[in-house]
Amino acid sequence: MTIWGPDMVLRWFRTIQLGSVVLPVVGCLIWGGIAFQEQKAIAIDHAVDTVALVRQYSQRLIGTEIVKHGAARSRVSGEPADFIRSQAFHSFLAGIDARQQDNFGLVVISDEGQVVASSRMFPVDSGVVVTLDYVQAIRNGSRLFIDRIRLEPGGEDAMIVASPFITNDFRGMIVSSVATETSRSFLRSVAAHVDEAASLIRDDGKLMVRQVPGEPILLPPDTPARQNMAVAPEGVYEALAVSDGIRRIYAYSRLEHMPLTANFGVPTRSIFTATVWSAMPVWLLMVAMGAFTLAATSLARRSMLAQRATDRQALKLTEAENLAQQRAELVREMNHRVKNNLALVTSLINIQARRGSIDAQDLQLRVRALAEVHDLLYRSNHGETIDLGDLLRRALDPATLVPEDRAITLQTVLPDGIVVSADRASPLTLAALELVTNAVKHAFAGRETGIIRLVLEETGDGAARLTVEDDGIGMEAETTRRSGTGLVDAFVRQIDGEMTRETSDGTRYEIRFSL
Repeated sequence: MTIWGPDMVLRWFRTIQLGSVVLPVVGCLIWGGIAFQEQKAIAIDHAVDTVALVRQYSQRLIGTEIVKHGAARSRVSGEPADFIRSQAFHSFLAGIDARQQDNFGLVVISDEGQVVASSRMFPVDSGVVVTLDYVQAIRNGSRLFIDRIRLEPGGEDAMIVASPFITNDFRGMIVSSVATETSRSFLRSVAAHVDEAASLIRDDGKLMVRQVPGEPILLPPDTPARQNMAVAPEGVYEALAVSDGIRRIYAYSRLEHMPLTANFGVPTRSIFTATVWSAMPVWLLMVAMGAFTLAATSLARRSMLAQRATDRQALKLTEAENLAQQRAELVREMNHRVKNNLALVTSLINIQARRGSIDAQDLQLRVRALAEVHDLLYRSNHGETIDLGDLLRRALDPATLVPEDRAITLQTVLPDGIVVSADRASPLTLAALELVTNAVKHAFAGRETGIIRLVLEETGDGAARLTVEDDGIGMEAETTRRSGTGLVDAFVRQIDGEMTRETSDGTRYEIRFSL
């Protein structure tokens, strides 16, 4: 039993002072972690939503060029072979090219690399031979090739889209170009915050365009971007950027039917910054509460020390007499309880010794049950009585009684408020423990599953009933004194109780006792 004297109060003041420092620190760390995860989730959602915009815009931009290619192919369908070199076809190409100001024109090129038609000039210089990558790619069977090049002779920075252009008498390709700055301007508009990054990456790892000016970069195969692109068409990953060395959380999404993937990255440092601003009000509140508690307890402790010093001489004799009396009563009570418990432990050991062997686990469970009785007794406000439901819940822990490798369920109905004396609590707890342990060991032979129910209830007229039942194989109607139930009978007799047993459909024990 704890004596709340001045020393205890002072120690609690010191504990509160320590807590006023430690708890705000721990609270700030926990809240910081929660805020970081929240800001990280916000950043990921932002990246996923923005990369969807980048994908949609890029798909529409390149899709427009593909539509132009289809229109050109449809126009020459059914025409004679020399129609491709005619002014009429040039006018058609010029007409569909003129609808967009950010284009650099369309050209039709033969498999040999010779320019045969253009939207920007007529007649074309038939002596010009093109040997760029897209010619070889379409010649090798690619259905769509996208690249970024410098156009000749003007040197314009352009995104080119090439696709096959085949008629009955002609085999070649049609190529259109869009100013790289068009795509870059859009990427710059969506990557509006500091260190955000938006880009388009070709399937072979070529970083085609970013929101900032720069030449294309070929990403190595072992970069996180290419590794993730190879696994799934869309997703999220965290990586250190090859282009600028900034760590970001990236979302990526592949364009439909095109060899391009849209990327958008949010810098991790912005997540930390947002976390600080988000968590700051709570941090300040925790620090303020801690500082207030520390100051208040310091003042209270000083006041108590001063009052204690003033009253010490006047109360010294009285406190000494009261303390001596309390100690004597405590010692007597402790001696009595320890003597009774030691005698009971000795009896349990003797019983197991007479059986021929000592089961250490069973003995440990019984001693633990007695320890719970002892603990609850000294915690009880009544001094001599114990809440039996609380005691049974603590003493019959399923995690301790049921092996992990067996699927046995212990169901309990143990209401609070059924109070018994300490002398009756120990035998009742040991009886329940013995019955549940026996059920776990023997009731489910040949099977791994089963249900054990433990029910405590008042029956009226100052009496109560404790029931232990299982859905196991049952047991013999007669038992010997060396059996587990013989020990239970002894516990029940100790409290002047009665026990009955039913063995149909499992086994049911019912212990009736007075309160």
